[in-house]
Amino acid sequence: MNPFVVIALTLALGLVLQFTRVAGERAAARLNAYVINFALPCLILYEMPRLTFDATALLPVITAWAVMVLTALLVWLVAHLAHWSRSVTGCLLLLMPLGNTGFVGIPLIDALVGTDGVGYAILYDQFGTFLALNTFGIVIAASFGGGKSSVGLIARKIITFPPFISLLLALMVLLFDIPYPEVASQFLHWSAATLVPVVMVAVGISWHLQLERRHIKVFAFGLGVLLLIKPLMAWKIAGFIGGDDLALTIVVLEAGMPAMISAGALAMRYDLAPRLAASLVGYSLPVGLLSLFFWRAVVA
Repeated sequence: MNPFVVIALTLALGLVLQFTRVAGERAAARLNAYVINFALPCLILYEMPRLTFDATALLPVITAWAVMVLTALLVWLVAHLAHWSRSVTGCLLLLMPLGNTGFVGIPLIDALVGTDGVGYAILYDQFGTFLALNTFGIVIAASFGGGKSSVGLIARKIITFPPFISLLLALMVLLFDIPYPEVASQFLHWSAATLVPVVMVAVGISWHLQLERRHIKVFAFGLGVLLLIKPLMAWKIAGFIGGDDLALTIVVLEAGMPAMISAGALAMRYDLAPRLAASLVGYSLPVGLLSLFFWRAVVA
């Protein structure tokens, strides 16, 4: 099924469950726990070993990390100057640097640019955004999610975080070229396929169509960063590094993707402004589709 149809249908299902009061915030928390502890690790174990990496593919990786670092610094500076709460700051530090460069990004690149650009999109996602989710993401979640925090505690949370463990295992499989048995490969593939539908139902359950007044400015800032500032950063960084026109186009489009669904699930799981997180994930999807057509025309 088309990924955009999946997103629309499962988001609508979550909204129906919310409005009919069949499911509440506890249900959303349980769904997010399933994603973080099972579906996301399966996706990592399935996708990572399928990639190839060489020196000619450094542009999307370097650009991805440069954009994420600059975005995190921008968010931290604005949050500090605006005196936003730790919960809101943590939410933005998770959702702003991490775009939906995989499930939404790769099919969109295929549709907007063609199959020749998909390889660059996979590298941007898997060696950039995806790695950041499982390292930077858990550091932010553990640091801003409340409770006591220390270097040792954060390190322990990272090394016991199921997606991070899966990432290490997947890298070993990739480096040593270990083939999966067919049954294991199919199991991982089917399990990974549940990630987006389950998360979007959770987003729909948690998504409040009317933002709290105190979050309207934060929400507007977040959308601006996701859909305007990040692709502009990527355009300038990739242009400075140099590369062919196709690679530059891909990194600009990938940088302008909507908020990452898994990052939203992580924010909600750690109670980092969950309503704001759900709204950023939900609203950035349709708005992001429109903005990507704009960026495609700009960099063409």
